[in-house]
Amino acid sequence: MASSLPSFCSLNKPFYRPKAHKYYSQVRSQSFMDEGKSANIVDANLRILRDRIEEVKKKERLNTCNLQNGWNYQAGYDNKHKGVAILSESIQLIGTVSGAVGLVFFTGSFLICLASVLVHLSSS
Repeated sequence: MASSLPSFCSLNKPFYRPKAHKYYSQVRSQSFMDEGKSANIVDANLRILRDRIEEVKKKERLNTCNLQNGWNYQAGYDNKHKGVAILSESIQLIGTVSGAVGLVFFTGSFLICLASVLVHLSSS
């Protein structure tokens, strides 16, 4: 039974390992003649890293140039937007109220007609 345990564990190993996607290729300037100059590789990689950091900072500055106290908003107040919202809510409220009143009148008229028909049928 102990011998079957390692074989069982070996069957449960994952068959697929996802690979990390690399957006930038690595910079390698090493050759067989430059065995002792690994500092040049590090310097080249650091320079590229600094350039990429600067690009990201520039993009962030462009995206957040309107930020004031952490909020990205327009400076002016838009009265038109609020007026349109109030008008829309008012029309919706009027439609709901008129629909409810119309339903009450329709139901009342139907019940009066139904009562009239029942009274007329019972008297005949």
